[in-house]
Amino acid sequence: MVKKLNQKDLEGYRDLLLRARAVVSGDMSLLEEEALGSKGARDTSDLRPGDTADGYYQEFNLELLERDQSTLREIDEAIARIDDGNYGQCESCEELISRERLRAVPHARNCIECQRRAERNGW
Repeated sequence: MVKKLNQKDLEGYRDLLLRARAVVSGDMSLLEEEALGSKGARDTSDLRPGDTADGYYQEFNLELLERDQSTLREIDEAIARIDDGNYGQCESCEELISRERLRAVPHARNCIECQRRAERNGW
């Protein structure tokens, strides 16, 4: 049986989420700079005609940036759930999410069983 989170637990998870937010935000800044250059446009002065590797890395960095933006949104929503008082409750079955899962994925919305079911069903 999973025990309800107390205030100390919630503060600990908030700290985890804030640290994760700082890391993801820093990663996003670096990825933006690598993908677009420091002034918003990629510096192509060192490219030779027909150099396609740079385009691949730019696209790869943009995909990573998109993933990080999604993670950042999930982290912010988890912090809001702490503020709203429903952090740690599965959005699918409304049971409590295990502490082990929250330590591994502090922005988790679903318990492990509901998450597995969602992934099997392609949700």
